[in-house]
Amino acid sequence: MRAFLFAAALMAAAVTFAPRDSAALPRGYSGADLLRNCANATLCELYLRSLVDAYDTLLIWTSVRSRVCVAQPQDPVVVWRTIATTLNARPDRLPASAGSLTIDAIQVAYRCGTVAAPTTSLFAPRDGVDLATQCTNFALCEPILFAVLDAHQTLVDWQVIPGKFVCLPEASTLAEWRLNLLKYLGEHLDQLPIHTSASLVLTAMAQKYPC
Repeated sequence: MRAFLFAAALMAAAVTFAPRDSAALPRGYSGADLLRNCANATLCELYLRSLVDAYDTLLIWTSVRSRVCVAQPQDPVVVWRTIATTLNARPDRLPASAGSLTIDAIQVAYRCGTVAAPTTSLFAPRDGVDLATQCTNFALCEPILFAVLDAHQTLVDWQVIPGKFVCLPEASTLAEWRLNLLKYLGEHLDQLPIHTSASLVLTAMAQKYPC
């Protein structure tokens, strides 16, 4: 299976907007890459859960209403089937970033009604204890980091959030991101049981790579 590859440089309020594809840079992680990697159910679920968690976190931080409404958490396998159907129906869009395509597909499939408000997250969020456990394994940490940063860049590109929280140096590497994340988690053990996985990734990356 092709390894996850993602670029270091990677107003959904009450109004409707037309989503734009976030550009997949030369080293970017595209929709085509996601289709290939989701042959591995474990990596696929980690990516999807982390992407949605980051989406929810960033909207909460910026007081923007989510466009995804569900009555109860969904099965990642079922959600992936919906996303894969959407991606396969539009092969011309596959060079765009996996995050932009996935968020777009989720917002369409689980759109809110005119007066409905989100009742729960699309997936039950994982906490920092899960994150620390997963990120001791490089292969499992990789899709988590990619997904969180992909969601962040997508919402910046779409101008859903007012600005960047994280500005990664162009020369930074996945190995550095992971080590910095583990260092932050080790220094803030009290936060692990009370914060979601994506919120801790965003906080750690923002602290290490501020804009």
